[in-house]
Amino acid sequence: MVYLTKLKHTGSVISSSDKFGAEMLEVSQRYFSQYARGIFIGTGSGVVAQYFMDVPIPFNFVEKHPAFVQQFHARFGDDKPLLAKDFFTLPVDNSEEGLGQCLIVSCMPVTGPFYSEKLVEQFRDALNSGSTIVQMSYTPFIKQIRLFDGLQREGFSVQRVSTVFFNIPPASVFVLRKV
Repeated sequence: MVYLTKLKHTGSVISSSDKFGAEMLEVSQRYFSQYARGIFIGTGSGVVAQYFMDVPIPFNFVEKHPAFVQQFHARFGDDKPLLAKDFFTLPVDNSEEGLGQCLIVSCMPVTGPFYSEKLVEQFRDALNSGSTIVQMSYTPFIKQIRLFDGLQREGFSVQRVSTVFFNIPPASVFVLRKV
């Protein structure tokens, strides 16, 4: 991922809009009653993560980039549960850090150079372990995203449920589930 660092602000190339954060929350709320916990992957600058601070189910937040970890603690305090880890190191089980049987909200990039077979494996294992994944992407169509296309061929449901055009660039929200 390309990160920009300016003075005291760290962020991705262009931060997500507040409108997009609200949309990610709205889609995710549809699944709150089905899970006892959530995992938020890729907190980044916190523009989307801020919407998941006070929701009906507890969320653990995950961010591997040290500058974003520091920014998260500065913005939200040390009492918010942040795992300074890589998504690929998380176990697929029902533990506090596990990806099994939970709602996964992901702002982690999954397209282009970020695609990997390990990413497919982690998503597949989480979905097979009873999780639902709400994933953002700047690429609007399922067939344009190798990860989604591959998971669909394996029988998983991947649906684009909304797109926020007033985001730069426009961003779509996808829901991934086991059929």
